[in-house]
Amino acid sequence: MNPFDITRRRFALGAAAAVAGLQAPSVWAQPVAKPYLADMHSHYGMFLPRLFGLDLARHMADTGTMLLAWSATDDHRWIAMTPTGWQQSRQPAPGELWAAFQQRLAGYEDKLKGWNLAKALTAADVDAALAGSPRVLLATEGANFLEGRPERVAQAHAWGVRHLQLIHFIQSPLGDRQTAEPVHGGLAPLGAKVVAECRRLGIVVDMAHGTSALVDGVLEASDAIPVWSHSWVSAQGGGWTDPSYIARSLSPATARKIAARGGAVGLWTVRVNRDPAYPVHNATTYADEIVRMCELIGPDHVAFGTDMEGAGPGAILSNYVDLRDVADKLMQRGLSEADLQNVFIGNYARIVKAAMNGAATT
Repeated sequence: MNPFDITRRRFALGAAAAVAGLQAPSVWAQPVAKPYLADMHSHYGMFLPRLFGLDLARHMADTGTMLLAWSATDDHRWIAMTPTGWQQSRQPAPGELWAAFQQRLAGYEDKLKGWNLAKALTAADVDAALAGSPRVLLATEGANFLEGRPERVAQAHAWGVRHLQLIHFIQSPLGDRQTAEPVHGGLAPLGAKVVAECRRLGIVVDMAHGTSALVDGVLEASDAIPVWSHSWVSAQGGGWTDPSYIARSLSPATARKIAARGGAVGLWTVRVNRDPAYPVHNATTYADEIVRMCELIGPDHVAFGTDMEGAGPGAILSNYVDLRDVADKLMQRGLSEADLQNVFIGNYARIVKAAMNGAATT
């Protein structure tokens, strides 16, 4: 059977059950939604309460979402929403970030065990995801929990972290963030040490939320392949004084630098009203923007990075049934099966495996 065929009626029935958080019929013991999908940045199932509960393993299987970068924020207690977006609201005391992150990870570990959902810890686990067995790749949104101590990256790896985002919304000793005035000139020396530790241990480095100068610094600090897990590519990129959704955008030049290293850029699902220059408004235009990104930086360097349940109010996609709808629409856009496979899951899987396999050669 062509791997891009979908049994739509059976999928719709199972997907409805998945959205409701109910147990789907036993026919859903194996996924039938193909091709398989990956998401480079997701909080799905972490934050929102659900009246009927959630079985994330079942939802992933039912929607064909086989590789999910489940991203744990580490600065949530020290930020607040302002008219200009999320900003730091107070200064963490020494040890607070480290303790809070451990507490958050422990809670997520309990959730994964309850769902009987395996983590992606090795290249073999990524291969299992590519073969149709759901895997969660534990990620961090921010490396503030390190508290400026690169040696703690090894402990994060021992906890199962395989994808580390350097910067988020509070002031970091590792480098500059897009939404505040730069103070480091890009990647700080401590940030370069963290990047080196990730290279040594086999952890993917995520540059999202960092300035263009930070991207340059990461590319100079290591020969590893990084990602930009989530945002969008605007006409010129943004500056820290711009509205948050523009400040968080990449310029085409920076996106091409990431692609030139072999990395991937993920498209988020943030909703923006009253700006005709912002391209993503629904599943159809999300698919359109994926195609535009493929034309801009090449289909080997584009991926989904939805920021599911972290993209703010009225996000374009609310669950992985919606992402499956995007995949259906992309299959009608004239991209080759090889290009679709790469965008859907192959690009991210390749980068993760390269990091994991590269650890043995450092």
